Amino acid sequence: MDNKSFENDFKTNTITPDQSSIPTDSTIQLWPTNGKSQAGEDNIHSIPIEELYNRYHTNPQTGLSEDSISDTRAYYGYNRLTPPEPPNYFLLLIKQLFTGFNSILWFAGILAFLAYKPFGESKSAVSNLALGIVIFIVIICNSILNVYQQLKSIKIVAAFSKLIPALATVRRDGREQQIVTDEIVPGDIILVRMGDKLPADCRFISCDGVKVNTSELTGESKPVSITV
Repeated sequence: MDNKSFENDFKTNTITPDQSSIPTDSTIQLWPTNGKSQAGEDNIHSIPIEELYNRYHTNPQTGLSEDSISDTRAYYGYNRLTPPEPPNYFLLLIKQLFTGFNSILWFAGILAFLAYKPFGESKSAVSNLALGIVIFIVIICNSILNVYQQLKSIKIVAAFSKLIPALATVRRDGREQQIVTDEIVPGDIILVRMGDKLPADCRFISCDGVKVNTSELTGESKPVSITV
């Protein structure tokens, strides 16, 4: 397969920066000031490709200029997935115990215990006591199961960072070069060969019969056909 080029961009980084945050010693205008790049006004993956080139001052033949890389990275940061914070197991369990439908079950269980031996009555109903105990056991078991499912989801999200390759091939100043994946910035032209992992959220600008395996993200077992 021939090398395929992509226009790289981050969906979470489409907000136009405050102009005061741009280094004053830079002579490169990284972001347009006409207001069209405000978040929510357009979609990086669907706007005209020439507009995308102009926005990030890039070119499909030469890629980004090395002079603009430091300023771009200073604003957008490094190309990394932020790992989720370690969960507090106790707080997760407390939240599951007393929120949602469980709060109603707690109320029902308390009523069952009160009905076991009503105030002013000498007789006790063992069946009500058993019902209250069963309700509380159901609440606890259900909460533990929900916490277990949440912990599995957190581990899956944390494992996404392992899907990103360590190195990526990009085109900068007209030269192909390998860089650490963390150093990719919006506007980089990325070259991907058969069997490579996509190193970032990318927009395809040149491809022919390309298919991408997204099973780890979407559960789709068959590779998905990609177009520009």
